[in-house]
Amino acid sequence: MAEEVWFQLVQASEDQQGTPFSDASEDAVQLTDDIKDVRHLREAIREKYRHEEPDILEGFVPNQLKIYANQAAYKAKKQCSPRLSLNELDARATVIVEVPTQRLVPRTAAPAAELMEIPSTIVLNEPDKYAKECTSLTEWAINAVHEIPLIWKFMSSLGGCTSNGKIFWRSEDKQVASILVDGWFRESTDGNINVRTNKKSILMGSPGIGKSTLLCVMAFYLVFKYKKNVLVYRRLTKFEQENCLFYLGYEDGKVVHFAVQRCKTPNAINIYEELIRQQAYHAYGYCWMDFVTKIFRRCADVQDAGNVAASESEVSRTS
Repeated sequence: MAEEVWFQLVQASEDQQGTPFSDASEDAVQLTDDIKDVRHLREAIREKYRHEEPDILEGFVPNQLKIYANQAAYKAKKQCSPRLSLNELDARATVIVEVPTQRLVPRTAAPAAELMEIPSTIVLNEPDKYAKECTSLTEWAINAVHEIPLIWKFMSSLGGCTSNGKIFWRSEDKQVASILVDGWFRESTDGNINVRTNKKSILMGSPGIGKSTLLCVMAFYLVFKYKKNVLVYRRLTKFEQENCLFYLGYEDGKVVHFAVQRCKTPNAINIYEELIRQQAYHAYGYCWMDFVTKIFRRCADVQDAGNVAASESEVSRTS
């Protein structure tokens, strides 16, 4: 493997013009034993600018950066898989790093009174039982009722998840779950390109048909099936309900969690960015799931994979 990777930051554009982002010139990151694939490279590039003044990537997180092996790949819109080994890149080529047009809300944008530290995590009791409830989700029989009592109990103070600890699995649910998992985890091959890789997904439908329930169960599925860290933000609109956030992930091989009640959007974004900053070189990716009614922000990095939002009416803004 080369000792460094040269790269060029470019502005995102429909016509792939390759205009340097923020007038940045070519630069390089030094490779260490921890930087082995494209996902790690993105994290290293983002971390590099945290130590520079100004931080031209302020407001962006690693999974927002799109990596292309060289200028030709960029023009052809052939984005590198986050799992691609750096050994497969041409050491003599300049990697193209596309920066999106819209930043996350900066941490300093929230009033000081609204800023918060990352809550302390709690070890999840009976993780094996939780796993049993959800890890076979993609194999569930359709038009059948499946028991999820522990997930239901966990979600009872976080906006709810079914009314009785059971979920009726329809063919539509199975199809949605299969599409999401395929986009997140199937590797592209020369003869079978995964066109859903790194795509945002919007789950829409009439109120009360189970969109949020499906995505709640999917969050647990990602944790227990694929060992991902998942951050879920729920914007609740029913009377006397307030937005909330919860986290499920791993510490020292144990499943842990925390929850934040009455969580405003800037606080949720701050928590997400702080988790990314703290875990920049850890093995687990983060998935942001944002359940909303009228607008949605984004779902980020489940091992740098897909994005999900659930919407009961119009989508008025995306990022």
